[in-house]
Amino acid sequence: MKSIDDADLMDDVFMNIVASDPDVGKDVCRTLLSVLLQKKIDNVRIHAQRMIPGSGDKLRGIRLDVQVVETDSENQKITNMYDIEPHNRWETSFARMLRFRQAKIDSINMTASDNDFSHLPSLYMILITEFDIWGKDYMVYTVRNKCDEVPELDYDDGLRFLYFNIKGKKGGSESIRNMLKYMQDSKESSAVDDATRELDKYVSNVRRNPEVRGNYMTFGDRIDWEKELSRKEGREEGREEGREEGHVDVIEDMLK
Repeated sequence: MKSIDDADLMDDVFMNIVASDPDVGKDVCRTLLSVLLQKKIDNVRIHAQRMIPGSGDKLRGIRLDVQVVETDSENQKITNMYDIEPHNRWETSFARMLRFRQAKIDSINMTASDNDFSHLPSLYMILITEFDIWGKDYMVYTVRNKCDEVPELDYDDGLRFLYFNIKGKKGGSESIRNMLKYMQDSKESSAVDDATRELDKYVSNVRRNPEVRGNYMTFGDRIDWEKELSRKEGREEGREEGREEGHVDVIEDMLK
Protein backbone atom coordinates (compact mmCIF):
# COMPACT_ATOMS: atom_id res chain seq x y z
CA MET A 1 0.00 0.00 0.00
CA LYS A 2 1.35 3.45 -0.95
CA SER A 3 1.99 6.18 1.59
CA ILE A 4 -0.67 8.86 1.78
CA ASP A 5 1.69 11.32 0.06
CA ASP A 6 2.02 8.99 -2.94
CA ALA A 7 -1.56 7.73 -3.05
CA ASP A 8 -3.72 8.73 -6.01
CA LEU A 9 -7.46 8.74 -6.65
CA MET A 10 -7.26 5.39 -8.46
CA ASP A 11 -6.43 3.92 -5.06
CA ASP A 12 -9.90 3.06 -3.75
CA VAL A 13 -8.86 3.59 -0.11
CA PHE A 14 -7.58 7.10 -0.80
CA MET A 15 -10.50 7.88 -3.10
CA ASN A 16 -12.93 6.85 -0.37
CA ILE A 17 -11.17 8.98 2.24
CA VAL A 18 -11.12 12.05 -0.01
CA ALA A 19 -14.74 11.62 -1.17
CA SER A 20 -16.06 11.18 2.36
CA ASP A 21 -14.10 14.07 3.88
CA PRO A 22 -16.66 16.31 5.64
CA ASP A 23 -15.01 19.52 4.45
CA VAL A 24 -14.19 18.83 0.79
CA GLY A 25 -15.82 15.51 -0.16
CA LYS A 26 -18.87 17.00 -1.84
CA ASP A 27 -16.75 19.49 -3.79
CA VAL A 28 -14.43 16.70 -4.92
CA CYS A 29 -17.29 14.60 -6.26
CA ARG A 30 -19.02 17.58 -7.90
CA THR A 31 -15.80 18.61 -9.64
CA LEU A 32 -14.96 15.08 -10.76
CA LEU A 33 -18.44 14.28 -12.07
CA SER A 34 -18.93 17.66 -13.73
CA VAL A 35 -15.86 17.04 -15.88
CA LEU A 36 -16.30 13.33 -16.60
CA LEU A 37 -20.00 13.70 -17.50
CA GLN A 38 -19.67 17.19 -19.00
CA LYS A 39 -22.68 18.47 -17.07
CA LYS A 40 -23.38 20.57 -14.01
CA ILE A 41 -23.73 18.71 -10.72
CA ASP A 42 -25.56 20.50 -7.90
CA ASN A 43 -26.73 19.23 -4.51
CA VAL A 44 -25.10 15.95 -3.53
CA ARG A 45 -24.76 13.51 -0.66
CA ILE A 46 -21.76 11.18 -0.49
CA HIS A 47 -21.63 7.60 0.76
CA ALA A 48 -18.23 5.89 0.80
CA GLN A 49 -17.89 2.10 1.04
CA ARG A 50 -21.65 1.63 1.16
CA MET A 51 -22.68 -1.98 1.35
CA ILE A 52 -25.85 -3.49 -0.07
CA PRO A 53 -26.10 -7.03 1.33
CA GLY A 54 -27.55 -9.99 -0.50
CA SER A 55 -31.23 -10.68 0.04
CA GLY A 56 -30.38 -14.03 1.62
CA ASP A 57 -27.48 -15.79 3.30
CA LYS A 58 -26.40 -17.48 0.09
CA LEU A 59 -26.90 -14.49 -2.23
CA ARG A 60 -24.17 -12.00 -3.04
CA GLY A 61 -24.20 -8.36 -2.04
CA ILE A 62 -22.06 -5.47 -3.27
CA ARG A 63 -19.84 -2.75 -1.88
CA LEU A 64 -19.93 0.68 -3.57
CA ASP A 65 -16.60 2.54 -3.52
CA VAL A 66 -18.20 5.98 -3.82
CA GLN A 67 -21.90 6.57 -4.23
CA VAL A 68 -23.04 10.10 -5.02
CA VAL A 69 -26.71 11.00 -4.63
CA GLU A 70 -27.86 14.16 -6.40
CA THR A 71 -31.04 15.83 -5.18
CA ASP A 72 -33.39 18.51 -6.43
CA SER A 73 -32.64 21.84 -4.73
CA GLU A 74 -36.31 22.59 -4.03
CA ASN A 75 -37.78 19.42 -2.53
CA GLN A 76 -34.64 17.30 -2.01
CA LYS A 77 -36.03 14.56 -4.26
CA ILE A 78 -33.33 12.19 -5.53
CA THR A 79 -32.86 12.85 -9.24
CA ASN A 80 -29.60 11.08 -10.10
CA MET A 81 -27.35 8.50 -8.53
CA TYR A 82 -23.70 7.95 -9.46
CA ASP A 83 -21.64 4.88 -8.65
CA ILE A 84 -17.94 5.80 -9.03
CA GLU A 85 -15.59 2.82 -9.15
CA PRO A 86 -11.84 3.25 -9.73
CA HIS A 87 -10.87 -0.28 -10.76
CA ASN A 88 -7.36 -1.72 -11.05
CA ARG A 89 -8.18 -5.42 -11.33
CA TRP A 90 -9.15 -7.31 -14.46
CA GLU A 91 -12.52 -9.08 -14.18
CA THR A 92 -13.90 -11.93 -16.25
CA SER A 93 -16.90 -9.88 -17.40
CA PHE A 94 -17.07 -6.17 -16.68
CA ALA A 95 -20.39 -5.75 -18.47
CA ARG A 96 -22.12 -8.43 -16.41
CA MET A 97 -20.45 -7.19 -13.24
CA LEU A 98 -21.94 -3.71 -13.75
CA ARG A 99 -25.27 -5.26 -14.71
CA PHE A 100 -25.36 -7.01 -11.32
CA ARG A 101 -24.25 -3.91 -9.42
CA GLN A 102 -26.86 -1.77 -11.17
CA ALA A 103 -29.61 -4.22 -10.29
CA LYS A 104 -28.63 -4.20 -6.61
CA ILE A 105 -28.59 -0.39 -6.51
CA ASP A 106 -31.96 -0.11 -8.23
CA SER A 107 -33.44 -2.65 -5.82
CA ILE A 108 -33.05 -0.29 -2.84
CA ASN A 109 -34.57 2.76 -4.52
CA MET A 110 -38.21 1.73 -4.57
CA THR A 111 -40.32 1.19 -1.46
CA ALA A 112 -42.78 -1.69 -1.22
CA SER A 113 -45.72 0.71 -1.45
CA ASP A 114 -44.44 2.70 -4.45
CA ASN A 115 -45.99 1.59 -7.75
CA ASP A 116 -44.81 4.58 -9.77
CA PHE A 117 -41.53 3.59 -11.41
CA SER A 118 -40.99 7.13 -12.66
CA HIS A 119 -39.77 7.77 -9.10
CA LEU A 120 -36.72 5.62 -9.82
CA PRO A 121 -33.75 8.02 -10.13
CA SER A 122 -31.45 8.00 -13.12
CA LEU A 123 -28.37 5.88 -12.47
CA TYR A 124 -24.85 6.38 -13.83
CA MET A 125 -22.53 3.40 -13.40
CA ILE A 126 -19.01 4.81 -13.75
CA LEU A 127 -15.99 2.51 -14.02
CA ILE A 128 -12.52 4.07 -14.32
CA THR A 129 -9.59 1.87 -15.33
CA GLU A 130 -5.95 2.19 -16.35
CA PHE A 131 -6.48 -0.38 -19.09
CA ASP A 132 -8.73 -0.58 -22.15
CA ILE A 133 -11.51 -3.07 -21.48
CA TRP A 134 -12.79 -3.10 -25.06
CA GLY A 135 -9.51 -2.58 -26.90
CA LYS A 136 -10.76 0.21 -29.20
CA ASP A 137 -8.57 3.00 -27.73
CA TYR A 138 -11.47 5.23 -26.64
CA MET A 139 -11.20 7.48 -23.61
CA VAL A 140 -14.81 6.75 -22.67
CA TYR A 141 -17.29 4.11 -23.75
CA THR A 142 -20.92 5.10 -23.05
CA VAL A 143 -23.42 2.26 -23.07
CA ARG A 144 -27.20 2.60 -22.86
CA ASN A 145 -30.22 0.46 -23.67
CA LYS A 146 -31.84 0.91 -27.06
CA CYS A 147 -34.32 -0.72 -29.41
CA ASP A 148 -32.68 -2.81 -32.15
CA GLU A 149 -35.63 -2.45 -34.53
CA VAL A 150 -35.97 1.31 -34.06
CA PRO A 151 -32.51 2.64 -33.12
CA GLU A 152 -33.74 6.24 -33.02
CA LEU A 153 -36.43 5.36 -30.44
CA ASP A 154 -35.95 7.38 -27.25
CA TYR A 155 -35.75 4.52 -24.74
CA ASP A 156 -35.37 6.57 -21.58
CA ASP A 157 -34.81 4.13 -18.71
CA GLY A 158 -32.43 6.56 -16.99
CA LEU A 159 -29.55 4.08 -17.04
CA ARG A 160 -26.02 4.79 -18.30
CA PHE A 161 -22.88 2.70 -18.12
CA LEU A 162 -19.67 4.70 -18.57
CA TYR A 163 -16.28 3.01 -18.90
CA PHE A 164 -13.42 5.51 -18.65
CA ASN A 165 -10.04 4.41 -20.00
CA ILE A 166 -7.20 6.56 -18.69
CA LYS A 167 -4.94 5.53 -21.57
CA GLY A 168 -7.55 6.10 -24.31
CA LYS A 169 -6.77 8.52 -27.13
CA LYS A 170 -10.04 8.62 -29.09
CA GLY A 171 -13.19 10.56 -28.21
CA GLY A 172 -13.70 12.36 -24.95
CA SER A 173 -12.28 15.84 -24.51
CA GLU A 174 -9.15 17.55 -23.25
CA SER A 175 -10.78 18.29 -19.90
CA ILE A 176 -11.76 14.63 -19.44
CA ARG A 177 -8.24 13.53 -20.40
CA ASN A 178 -6.73 15.94 -17.86
CA MET A 179 -9.07 14.71 -15.12
CA LEU A 180 -8.31 11.05 -15.81
CA LYS A 181 -4.57 11.72 -15.81
CA TYR A 182 -4.92 13.53 -12.48
CA MET A 183 -6.75 10.55 -11.01
CA GLN A 184 -3.86 8.33 -12.05
CA ASP A 185 -1.22 10.70 -10.67
CA SER A 186 -2.87 12.93 -8.07
CA LYS A 187 -0.09 15.47 -7.63
CA GLU A 188 0.20 19.22 -8.16
CA SER A 189 2.31 18.61 -11.28
CA SER A 190 -0.66 16.83 -12.89
CA ALA A 191 -3.06 19.71 -12.22
CA VAL A 192 -3.01 21.43 -15.60
CA ASP A 193 -6.38 23.18 -15.89
CA ASP A 194 -8.91 24.91 -13.63
CA ALA A 195 -10.81 21.75 -12.72
CA THR A 196 -7.76 19.63 -11.87
CA ARG A 197 -6.17 22.51 -9.95
CA GLU A 198 -9.37 22.86 -7.95
CA LEU A 199 -9.42 19.12 -7.30
CA ASP A 200 -5.75 19.13 -6.29
CA LYS A 201 -6.50 21.85 -3.73
CA TYR A 202 -9.12 19.61 -2.11
CA VAL A 203 -6.89 16.53 -2.26
CA SER A 204 -3.98 18.42 -0.70
CA ASN A 205 -6.22 19.57 2.16
CA VAL A 206 -7.09 15.95 2.92
CA ARG A 207 -3.45 14.84 2.76
CA ARG A 208 -2.48 17.51 5.31
CA ASN A 209 -5.20 16.51 7.78
CA PRO A 210 -3.32 15.09 10.81
CA GLU A 211 -6.15 12.70 11.70
CA VAL A 212 -6.31 11.30 8.19
CA ARG A 213 -2.52 10.94 8.02
CA GLY A 214 -2.48 9.10 11.33
CA ASN A 215 -5.26 6.70 10.37
CA TYR A 216 -4.58 6.18 6.66
CA MET A 217 -3.02 2.73 7.04
CA THR A 218 -5.81 1.71 9.43
CA PHE A 219 -8.40 2.70 6.80
CA GLY A 220 -6.62 0.59 4.20
CA ASP A 221 -6.16 -2.42 6.46
CA ARG A 222 -9.83 -2.31 7.46
CA ILE A 223 -11.11 -2.21 3.89
CA ASP A 224 -8.62 -4.84 2.67
CA TRP A 225 -9.66 -7.17 5.51
CA GLU A 226 -13.37 -6.78 4.74
CA LYS A 227 -12.81 -7.30 1.01
CA GLU A 228 -10.81 -10.46 1.67
CA LEU A 229 -13.55 -11.73 3.97
CA SER A 230 -16.12 -11.04 1.26
CA ARG A 231 -14.10 -12.90 -1.37
CA LYS A 232 -13.58 -15.92 0.86
CA GLU A 233 -17.25 -16.21 1.69
CA GLY A 234 -18.37 -15.50 -1.86
CA ARG A 235 -20.67 -12.68 -0.79
CA GLU A 236 -20.58 -9.26 0.88
CA GLU A 237 -21.23 -9.28 4.63
CA GLY A 238 -23.04 -6.35 6.24
CA ARG A 239 -22.56 -5.41 9.89
CA GLU A 240 -25.63 -5.33 12.12
CA GLU A 241 -24.33 -2.47 14.25
CA GLY A 242 -24.69 0.86 12.50
CA ARG A 243 -26.66 -0.65 9.62
CA GLU A 244 -29.36 1.56 8.16
CA GLU A 245 -31.75 -0.10 5.75
CA GLY A 246 -29.11 -2.68 4.93
CA HIS A 247 -26.31 -0.16 4.33
CA VAL A 248 -23.11 0.59 6.17
CA ASP A 249 -20.61 3.31 5.33
CA VAL A 250 -17.24 1.99 6.45
CA ILE A 251 -15.08 5.04 5.87
CA GLU A 252 -17.65 7.43 7.28
CA ASP A 253 -17.92 5.33 10.46
CA MET A 254 -14.16 5.44 10.95
CA LEU A 255 -13.94 9.21 10.48
CA LYS A 256 -16.45 9.91 13.27
